[in-house]
Amino acid sequence: MTTEASLPYSRQHVDRRCKKLDEEGLLESLGNGVYMITEAGEAYLEGRLDTEDWRYIDEETDEDAHDDSAEDVVTDD
Repeated sequence: MTTEASLPYSRQHVDRRCKKLDEEGLLESLGNGVYMITEAGEAYLEGRLDTEDWRYIDEETDEDAHDDSAEDVVTDD
């Protein structure tokens, strides 16, 4: 019985993907092919970061709520 896990991807493919994720700030290279997930990477995995426009979804929701409340103000003009 082997103790090694295998992935359906080549080592080169995984290395290219990790380098791209490092460039985007979702991983951080520690050297020698070792990577650590960043806070932004954690937020992305948790669904709190929209990578289309690189905005945190929590912040977007707060801003939207703030903008909506300003529109609801009624004045006596």
